[in-house]
Amino acid sequence: MINTTIFRLTLAILTGSFFLSFSSSKLSAEEEATSPDQATYEAIGMMIAHGSGLHKMDFSPAQIKAILAGLEKGFVLREIPEEVKQLQPKVQAIMMQKMQTVRQAQQAEMNQVAEANKAKAKEFFALLATQEGVLKDPSGFYYEILQKGEGKSPSMNDTVKLHYHGTLIDGTVFDSSVDRGQPASFPMNGVIKGFSGGLTKTQVGGKVRIYIPSELGYGDNPRPGGKIKPGDALIFECELLEVK
Repeated sequence: MINTTIFRLTLAILTGSFFLSFSSSKLSAEEEATSPDQATYEAIGMMIAHGSGLHKMDFSPAQIKAILAGLEKGFVLREIPEEVKQLQPKVQAIMMQKMQTVRQAQQAEMNQVAEANKAKAKEFFALLATQEGVLKDPSGFYYEILQKGEGKSPSMNDTVKLHYHGTLIDGTVFDSSVDRGQPASFPMNGVIKGFSGGLTKTQVGGKVRIYIPSELGYGDNPRPGGKIKPGDALIFECELLEVK
């Protein structure tokens, strides 16, 4: 996804409002050829392009060349020419349109990933439904009691303390208090519906495995950059330690 902060910085550079602070920073040709920091400065440019999402925008080679020429001029000009200032609304409009196009492409890609993952989950749940000991809640999640408890079952107004181990249906671990060696506490009304619903099926001291379809999990818009992708079904193995 596009980093908004870096995008704004890049937009400021491209519209000229960032140029003056760099008016004395241009390297001479000899310095450019011999500076041991040359790769570092090139990295700055690459990080701006990739961090802002500019590399995903459909600029033509000629447009990229013009942008780079403008950057070079901006680093050495002591004042922004009036004609450049007058172009700022047009530049901003172009950049916002490019950004919107990228977002639309990203959303289309996410939709494709979601549909593929939902298809895999559908097959998984069809097979799961035939397994002995696996039950289905009317809301749509499946669960399996691994160990019966003897204490209180949690309600949606409670806070629970538990150990949990979360995986995708392919076995990928995305979160685990077990692996961290430290139990977690959650308000029941502050977690995804499939997770809280599954916990109501056990009691303190019990263990339950919960199988959650995406519509009761993180849906088509999970947290960007995480292991959970759009449309992913989730599996949690939980040990309920305390209800309060």
